[in-house]
Amino acid sequence: MSDKKSADSGFPGIAFATLPATGETIAIRYDEHIYYRVQTSKTAEELNAMYGVSQALARNVLERVLSSWETAVLKPENRAA
Repeated sequence: MSDKKSADSGFPGIAFATLPATGETIAIRYDEHIYYRVQTSKTAEELNAMYGVSQALARNVLERVLSSWETAVLKPENRAA
């Protein structure tokens, strides 16, 4: 998995989240309609910190993947620095 930023500068190449339904840690790659389960002892927050992904941006990416990347709009305050 790449940690490079995507062509859309508002999203990282990858972000991590906790799947609300199961509590599993997942990886979300930019503009994919699926997520990947991650087997790790680290939390999504720890993984995002390693990749420089803010909590707000991680929430936004999770919302987008759960809604098939169609309905959520990236808010300016959630953009990566």
